[in-house]
Amino acid sequence: MDKKFVILVALHFSENPEEVLRRSLSVAKKYDAKIYTIHVIEDMPRQTLYYDAYRIWEEFRDKAVKETLEHMNKYLLKLGEDFDDIEAIIEVGNPTDKILQKAEELGADLIIVGHHVRKGIIKQMITTSVSEKVVRYSTRPVLTFYVESEEIL
Repeated sequence: MDKKFVILVALHFSENPEEVLRRSLSVAKKYDAKIYTIHVIEDMPRQTLYYDAYRIWEEFRDKAVKETLEHMNKYLLKLGEDFDDIEAIIEVGNPTDKILQKAEELGADLIIVGHHVRKGIIKQMITTSVSEKVVRYSTRPVLTFYVESEEIL
């Protein structure tokens, strides 16, 4: 039996996830692919001086992972009504590392990420987006979609 084409779609809620997912579904339909979506919650650094704060963070993080997965599954049902081979993954850690690790673990044939251009020379100089890092360090093909997004700063 032939292995099904696997696409890992990295979703971040500040980069217009509806547009990224809509475009990803279009690609997946052409290849009759399985889609995994991944959303990564960044972890708080562990420091022994702040043990109590980290313990509170762990409780909050665990609840956030569960609630985010529930929200993501509802979201996928709504946006992927005509596509049934899709699964949500929520990870905690460094977004670039987790996306690349999950791509290897799943044997992804393609990684899809949204990318928005930061406005202003300072923002471009001091920030490197997750999508740029995924493109730079991935050993697998990466497709980026430019998406409009709200600038926070």
